[in-house]
Amino acid sequence: MCNRQASLNIIWRKLLIVFITLLGLSVVISLKAGPFTVPELVFIAGNIGGYVGVHRNLSELSDIEITHLSSSWLGLIVPSFIGGILACVIYLLFISGIISGELFPKIVEDTVERGTKQPENFVIIFHQHADGAAEYAKLLFWAFVAGFNQKYVVDIIDSIKSQ
Repeated sequence: MCNRQASLNIIWRKLLIVFITLLGLSVVISLKAGPFTVPELVFIAGNIGGYVGVHRNLSELSDIEITHLSSSWLGLIVPSFIGGILACVIYLLFISGIISGELFPKIVEDTVERGTKQPENFVIIFHQHADGAAEYAKLLFWAFVAGFNQKYVVDIIDSIKSQ
């Protein structure tokens, strides 16, 4: 087996471990359902997008880059993690209304049960949710895209800065 193929096999095994871990985390977070569930799932969807982006870009790497990447966990995990961070950034843009429209999710505040205190200050940011199943689908799609195509979110931020 050639060196490139052996290195790719190592990378694919590592990526599979990362992917299974992310899926497991998303199941656990979904089942616990608390005030941080939506931001956590957005973060994980961005991580999964980053994971798929890394996998997709492997064909563009040289043999030496593949060999170096196969010996590095950080080289595989960091892009995925950055995808999660950018997914959270785009989620904040949806909450703020800076990005809105038919293609983007509508985010609304959680309803407060009678006799329960309304969250205040920064904490209120964690008491938001998508307004229905279609809006959750849009939210998770855009979170995935934020991880998959990280340049897209950076371009959005640049366009907001120029306005």
